[in-house]
Amino acid sequence: MTIPIVYFRSSSFNSHKMCPMQYYIEYNLGWRGLSGKKADKGTIVHKILELAAVAKKALQEGHATINDSEIGEIETANYEPEYLDGIIDTVFEYYTSRLPHHHWIPSDLKHCRAWVWKIFNDDDGMFDPKNLTVVDAEPHFDFEIEEDWAKYDYTLEDGTVLQGNLALKGTIDLISDAGDGVYEIIDWKTGKRLDWATGKVKTPELLQKDIQLRMYHLAVTKLYPDIKTFLVTIHFMNDGGAFTLHFEESDIPDTLKMIKAKFDLIKDTTIPQQNKSWKCSKLCAAGKTTFEGTHIEPLSNSYGGCVTRCEQVMEKIRKNGIEWVTENMKEPTHTIGKYQPPGQV
Repeated sequence: MTIPIVYFRSSSFNSHKMCPMQYYIEYNLGWRGLSGKKADKGTIVHKILELAAVAKKALQEGHATINDSEIGEIETANYEPEYLDGIIDTVFEYYTSRLPHHHWIPSDLKHCRAWVWKIFNDDDGMFDPKNLTVVDAEPHFDFEIEEDWAKYDYTLEDGTVLQGNLALKGTIDLISDAGDGVYEIIDWKTGKRLDWATGKVKTPELLQKDIQLRMYHLAVTKLYPDIKTFLVTIHFMNDGGAFTLHFEESDIPDTLKMIKAKFDLIKDTTIPQQNKSWKCSKLCAAGKTTFEGTHIEPLSNSYGGCVTRCEQVMEKIRKNGIEWVTENMKEPTHTIGKYQPPGQV
């Protein structure tokens, strides 16, 4: 056995693109760092837009209110700015109270409010959920690829057997009915329009090759088999606005080819590559933290401190092999194949 891999989500695919070692430590060993404030502000904005979409769908179905398990009751037809700002405040308070590792300041709420209102107001409200015919908000997908190459069969050191076909998992922000038999996938982005692995700006040409958008297209062909035409809109609310792409059934073979290439590369890996750069100490939890305070005894460095998790895992792989590391250096609660949907706090 090398690296056991049983599913992809777009973030795991892109994590491996950024750095194979980062992927291994997070998805196979289960060591995840604390979320960054920018990412958590994005989660807050996504939750607000999700509520707006769920409320619009409920209104379409004749309901006057919805009841969210986290936020409470929301009126579906109340679009008064003061009321919407109140919902933004409530969501912000809910999430920030559960993310105490950040120092939250008034400007954070100001940013979240401004980003939400950008969606409500920009392009004459074209992407405001209240102006859309909502098919579903935050639909989850989880399906296996029914191809021979997608089969896996792993036996872990503790005797656990993992068998099946590679699965694709994820959550789409919003599906709307654009009319004339066309469904539109809408994905919100609060961050920069960058491929962080390469540093390149995501042009329309690069977006056409973007694995997240291609996975979403493949997923909706499973979720809505009667729909034949799909648009995919990725909305960079703070960096360029909306980009709409058209994927067709003829694009699926290339999508599967991309997934197969990554699947083969990962499962044949015995020593994950470390893509060392300035990002290690700025963006990667494994490059910023050690095993101090965990059940794993940290290794010392020549400066009297401890080596990073990334360096310690690499040293143990070279000494004991990747099977030993996968079994003995896991986060205690981690199970290979466990999936945590985005947005959970």
